[in-house]
Amino acid sequence: MNIFMVRPTTRNIGNDLIGYATAELLYEVFGAATNVVSIPALKGPQFGGLVARQIYDMNRLADAVIVGGGNLFENGQLSYDVQAVNALRRPMMLMGLSHGRITGRDGQMEDRTDALSPTAIRHLVEHAKVAMVRDTGSQEILADLGAKVTVGGCPTLYLPPNAEGEAATGGVIISIRHPMRMSVPATLQWRIAEDLRRLIAALRAEYAQPVYLACHDYIDLEFAAGFPEASPMYFDEVGRYIEALRTCKLHVSYRLHGFLPCLAMGSHSINLSYDERGRSMLSTIGMASWDVDLMQSGDCVSAIMDRARSAAQYHRARQDALPLIQELRQITLRGLQTLRTLATEQ
Repeated sequence: MNIFMVRPTTRNIGNDLIGYATAELLYEVFGAATNVVSIPALKGPQFGGLVARQIYDMNRLADAVIVGGGNLFENGQLSYDVQAVNALRRPMMLMGLSHGRITGRDGQMEDRTDALSPTAIRHLVEHAKVAMVRDTGSQEILADLGAKVTVGGCPTLYLPPNAEGEAATGGVIISIRHPMRMSVPATLQWRIAEDLRRLIAALRAEYAQPVYLACHDYIDLEFAAGFPEASPMYFDEVGRYIEALRTCKLHVSYRLHGFLPCLAMGSHSINLSYDERGRSMLSTIGMASWDVDLMQSGDCVSAIMDRARSAAQYHRARQDALPLIQELRQITLRGLQTLRTLATEQ
């Protein structure tokens, strides 16, 4: 069976990790012999997107279509053609998608300028046989647009856990994001660099070992270069990224898709949120108490260090959240099983 998976393919290891975790769920439901065909969400010179040329190929070659996961509703990374989607003859599922607003200069929430239009969102949801988003905030935004979807979590939450009793043999990692790529007021963008320098110093003093700056996007290397007291780590391969997170002693993340896989695997991690969808995701899975909200925290370094010194509390919170995460996983699996039934009946 051929499953075409339309996903973000920009140079960001988080997108690659979501694609990997999604494919693992597809193999679980559809079988190990399934062919997962990764399609860029943006139209390129040869193929990509939900446009006429690509959907022509899907009708000829695919048995089912997955759209997601990732931020395709909100970040201008999905090429979309209404007429082409109307012509899609294969069952389609939306999986692990998110939508969110950003904080404007006045501190109030506002719509993104690069979001998929409400008309296109409604159209896409209507044409999906199964429509799932990753968090309750995204569900509420789509409900306001007149689109009904189910919450199924993010596929990265369902990565296998570490072996019981396995010791953390890696170092201290901070997953960074270039401040100019953060949709926050300028005052916070400028504060990020100051906070990061203080955080590196605090973590080095606490753990008496080097601190590494994980760069998810190559543009993060530019930001990392401003902190010679920490070593940059650039990931261009999912397996190496998973191994680093699986074995780290502590992970502090400005990247949601640094925190979620750590939560799945059981690595001690602290999430730093600065937008609506990050906060909503942690609330959806019962980990809101472990989120440091940069928009609200006056001294985020102190808040991070308090959590860094509370590993036992983190693991208790994680254990409390696991039943909810497992429930979301089962919802996702049921959606995939519905898609498999529809693909088989064609």
